[in-house]
Amino acid sequence: MIPTFQAGPGFDELLRRLFSQKMDSGYEVLVIDSGSTDGTPELARRHGARVHRIDPGEFDHGATRNLGASLSTGRYVVFLVQDALPVGAYWLASMVDNLDADETVAGVYGRQIPRPDSSPLTRALMRDWPTSSLERREQFGGGPESYAALPPDTRRSLAVFDDVSSCVRRSVWESIPFERTRFGEDLRWGKAAVEAGHRLVYEPRSAVLHSHERGALYDLRRHYVDALILQELFGLTPTPNLPRLLLNSILTCAHLYRSRDRGTTFIAPGFLLLAGRYALCSQTGAYLAARRSRGSSTPRIDKFLLKGV
Repeated sequence: MIPTFQAGPGFDELLRRLFSQKMDSGYEVLVIDSGSTDGTPELARRHGARVHRIDPGEFDHGATRNLGASLSTGRYVVFLVQDALPVGAYWLASMVDNLDADETVAGVYGRQIPRPDSSPLTRALMRDWPTSSLERREQFGGGPESYAALPPDTRRSLAVFDDVSSCVRRSVWESIPFERTRFGEDLRWGKAAVEAGHRLVYEPRSAVLHSHERGALYDLRRHYVDALILQELFGLTPTPNLPRLLLNSILTCAHLYRSRDRGTTFIAPGFLLLAGRYALCSQTGAYLAARRSRGSSTPRIDKFLLKGV
């Protein structure tokens, strides 16, 4: 299932790769389009996908994925975003194999590889993502009571799930659908699945090309939202005060500088400036989220920071 809106010319290659997957069993491709006028639905139909259209105002990250799952028919439901290109012919089979092998696995998510034209900063940032590792991992909390007793950071790491590229067991989705939410539907679902005693699997053999070049305002807003989710779901406050904002900014910038591609030494000064900007914006966003949780923010600031994420 792919939610789309103005998917653009790259969507053609995505569909080509989807319909060339090597699978022992059949599969269908469903597109939920929320008002595209650039030919996205027509292109999907030409490739053989089934298209369901909704009004733009109906789109919701959780509810739209629930709609797609409800319109599909298989034992497993695959979620993919419109700009993530599957790598290789076994992208799909690599996820399905994990679900076939273990009935306790509720969902599988895959590796994300920066696009070849991505910036050095984007590549450095993505090296720290849970979806960058080359090692497969299983996430299991030991059951509801055991999971609840774990430290917040551990509960967070066990709940990681990313529906940029993922596959869930239909029977689990039927009992644990996605929440209707503007953001964080995948982490919320991952937490609910692990809390219920299911396993999640990160499978790096299933990979997609997926990365974005973001600006300072997006970084500020995105980390504001992320920090709100961490506070709500796990009680974590990564940047609680101004001294921590300064310290975290310095540590983040230094870490990114050490993580940069060693073959790009000649751009080191420029990279340092970009890393510093990202560090300051991301930590400021997290700090403002902490202020909001303490009731020290205003509706106007909140509306501004939630816009466009």
